Amino acid sequence: MKISAIIVAAGAGIRFGARIPKQFLALGGRPVLAWSLEAFDRSKLISELIVVAPPSDEGFAIEITEKWVHRVRVKVVPGGSTRQESVKSGLDAVDPGIEWVAVHDAARPLVTSTQIEAVCFMAREVGAAILAVPVRDTVKVVDEDGLIIRSQDRSRLYLAQTPQVCRKEDLQSAYKLAEVKGIKATDEAGLLEIIGVAVGVVEGSSGNFKITTQEDLKMAEVRVTVHGVTTPVLPQLTEL
Repeated sequence: MKISAIIVAAGAGIRFGARIPKQFLALGGRPVLAWSLEAFDRSKLISELIVVAPPSDEGFAIEITEKWVHRVRVKVVPGGSTRQESVKSGLDAVDPGIEWVAVHDAARPLVTSTQIEAVCFMAREVGAAILAVPVRDTVKVVDEDGLIIRSQDRSRLYLAQTPQVCRKEDLQSAYKLAEVKGIKATDEAGLLEIIGVAVGVVEGSSGNFKITTQEDLKMAEVRVTVHGVTTPVLPQLTEL
């Protein structure tokens, strides 16, 4: 099973509020992006890494890959204006000889190699798979005036995470259909569902959260510090 990992790191991080994209900020003494790169680089299932970077920051992304990726070959490609466009850019760069792709958000830096491989094995069994966590809280459906319409049964609800793994040709087909019909999806599973590909779920963990706000980055810093994996801080990346 040869897999190309597409690391989506092309976001501008507007909601985060920093002057540089959040994927380049320091976390435990290394760029946020480096954590995901290392996790995928450690897995023997991964044959290729494709980093989708902001067009203006490709050089910076290349510097990070050269420092933190030691085993697999790496490509850095420019992203688009949306996540969907950025994933498509990465998909177009996948080596022709690779059958499977794993799409992961660089903003989820604390994914583990064990989680990555569990999703890959599930995808091989059923055709595609994602990491996801079950909804723990009570869910309410609310109208536009802020009034509760009903309670939602949470027993079958999951929050999608990444990586999301599937056959390359299936995702290519999904993107072609999306382009023709003008479909916008927030993740790869959403596109695969449209073309009828079965998608399995591997239960993830709360640690694989997405860094969206500065509070999220602080929480990630606490996690890596507690686990004793911090390295000297990178001064040029810490300014918010």
